[in-house]
Amino acid sequence: MKEFVHSALLTALPPVILFCGTYFFIYLRGFFVLHPIKTARLMFSGKSKLRELSVSLAGALGVGNIVGVAVAISLGGAGAVFWMCAAAFVTMSLKYCEILLAVRYRHGRNGGFFGGPMYYMREGVGGRTGKTLAAIFSAFGLFGSVVMGNIVQTGAAVSSVKEAIGIPKAVTGAIFCAVCLLVVMGGFTGISKFTSVAVPVMSALYIGFSVYALIYRREFIPAALKDIFSSAFGPDAMAGGIFGFLFSPAVKQGVGKGAYSNEAGGGTAPMAHAGADAISPAAQGTLGLFEVFFDTVVMCTLTALVILTSGVPLGCAGTELVITAFSVSCGRLAKYVIAISVMIFALSTVICWAHYGTTCLEYFTSGKKMLKLYLLGYCFSVMIGAFMAESVAWELSDICVAAMTLINLFSLMLLRKKVKAETALTFAQRKSAAERRKAAAAYKKSQKTA
Repeated sequence: MKEFVHSALLTALPPVILFCGTYFFIYLRGFFVLHPIKTARLMFSGKSKLRELSVSLAGALGVGNIVGVAVAISLGGAGAVFWMCAAAFVTMSLKYCEILLAVRYRHGRNGGFFGGPMYYMREGVGGRTGKTLAAIFSAFGLFGSVVMGNIVQTGAAVSSVKEAIGIPKAVTGAIFCAVCLLVVMGGFTGISKFTSVAVPVMSALYIGFSVYALIYRREFIPAALKDIFSSAFGPDAMAGGIFGFLFSPAVKQGVGKGAYSNEAGGGTAPMAHAGADAISPAAQGTLGLFEVFFDTVVMCTLTALVILTSGVPLGCAGTELVITAFSVSCGRLAKYVIAISVMIFALSTVICWAHYGTTCLEYFTSGKKMLKLYLLGYCFSVMIGAFMAESVAWELSDICVAAMTLINLFSLMLLRKKVKAETALTFAQRKSAAERRKAAAAYKKSQKTA
């Protein structure tokens, strides 16, 4: 039964994400393409952008960027890389929409704000439908925080460390557990302090190491790029016409693992962005565009190119494949750098997902005892990830990603008019007075129906 559900959800996810992403790109008239300068300015307006951006990126920049890419290439071929990037471009608008709605429907508390998809489902969609969607999403989010945000990340990290320097999984797991306890008990403030340092430093280190590996193997880059495009549009991907194309291994793994990595449409990033000091919902939403681009187009592509230019057979396990690929150009040092990168990225994600899980739990109860029990259980479940088989953990995480994404995308479609009204109001400043009045009238109308 689990295998059937996993296969059905993973098969349904790519076409749904691509359809919804394309729909919103057209529906919002590709505003970030038509207004690139204003979009860039809005991305970094406000006072506390770095805090929310670092937390959200910590949730996205995990093993999906390293191990997930290797898994996608192993199962879907080099063409999966193309579909990761293609899906990222069209799904940027999805992350923009969900962050915008989270800021619009957020709640105030103790001088700050909190929110997430469950609140724009309950109050934006409204009625029994909205409450049902919110409850189901929160339940999957709570379970996913332990499996997808904790166990999968920990499993990949402890495997990398053991492969690289031989430290037993139990030792690495214990370190993860201890650090997690120290950080997450400090609430969102403690989490954001950790991620605002760890994410930029490790991103710079990993990018630099990847660029060095590509320079070392630069003569193989043209062949790798050719392989990516030929596999993406080759006979296997195009077999069976458009439906065979959409459900081919390259598309399924590229879009599926890309969604796991950048979390566009998954409903997680809005929980971090809801507390931002945003000048408007649309302004905060533009940060989602940057997150998807940086996570997938930059980080995932670098990993993929290093693997494809290394000449290493693609049949290895995810972690082993990445370490072996980097070792071709960087020697024994690769094991240590990749192990540290995976470890810090994974730890940042584990810590970030504690906030997501708490937000989901708070939808059901605000009792402090329940929240503390959850956080304690969350931290100690790290040890489960240290020993659980990677294949089992990935299957469970895929189910969570697909379920949360499908529920969230359905809600975004129902709230599309409110998203458009907010976007039109923000990007109407350079238009004529008549167009600005029309945008303001549409916004007021959408506020009345909120």
